[in-house]
Amino acid sequence: MARRLPKTLGAPTAVALPRVADRLGFLYLDTVQIKADRNGVCALVEFDDGEEERVYLPTAGIGCVLLGPGTSTTHAAVKRLTSDGAVIVHVGDGGVRCYSAFLNDSTSTRLLDRQVEVVSDTERRLAAAKRLFTMRFSEPLPEGLTLDKLRGLEGRRMKVLYRTLAQQHRIPRFKRSYDPADFDAQDPVNKALTSGNQALYGIATSVILSLGASPALGILHHGQQRAFALDIADLYKAETTVPLAFSLHKSTDPERAARLSLREEFRLLRLIPRMVSDIYQVLDLPSSDSPGPPDVINLWDPDGELPSGVNYATEADR
Repeated sequence: MARRLPKTLGAPTAVALPRVADRLGFLYLDTVQIKADRNGVCALVEFDDGEEERVYLPTAGIGCVLLGPGTSTTHAAVKRLTSDGAVIVHVGDGGVRCYSAFLNDSTSTRLLDRQVEVVSDTERRLAAAKRLFTMRFSEPLPEGLTLDKLRGLEGRRMKVLYRTLAQQHRIPRFKRSYDPADFDAQDPVNKALTSGNQALYGIATSVILSLGASPALGILHHGQQRAFALDIADLYKAETTVPLAFSLHKSTDPERAARLSLREEFRLLRLIPRMVSDIYQVLDLPSSDSPGPPDVINLWDPDGELPSGVNYATEADR
């Protein structure tokens, strides 16, 4: 059957790629080689007895690929993954990570334009910040709360959650801590929480980039390249990474266990569609994720946009 395949299957067009909301949350891989051949991108596992196993990846349907320790990848595989719309996150021991992103010509800047408007206007940013806080609570909050009051309520909510989960799992005197200089000295819950949160940040980054927005232009968080990703990821920690981390308090490898467990957790929660909807809600835009045809690139002018690709020289200029 493989001999009858064409030499190349071709790359999917922008219209053929799945919507961001329909993509898988993320795919976590470790101790494998990621390669590209004429049939697609595969994870190659080599066993001690010399046997090999190839597992082909649904590149056009993945939102984020987490590459854990022991992985290697080829330039061709990275090119194929990113051109199909995936964001690659290298996840190392101790919560170390780096991000690579893609630029898709068919992605509109509509969301980025709104994001800039919100961040640069104090009143609109304050309204967005209050929306972010209130979205974390399952019950409605009183109207007219200040930002200081909302921060205090959020801090209390997380303290209660930590205390409740610690009691459920019979963990005495738990305290959230993260010291990147001495990661191994931390307890399993903190290791799992850090690892799970980094995975969540990577997924939020991939969704934000896929929608054409910027992970750096945060609402609550500020001054860091993934500030908006932190804003969005914080909406889901209380129901995903935090309870999972406490459940792994006896794990011998909580970092890896957290990353492996979250894939099924996020799929069941339909996290990607929720993120898309929540991002639009935070920026006060009608939720819409259909990419449609590639946007026309225009020229900016104080009196309105002008078509690009036009020679605007007058007779006097020639």
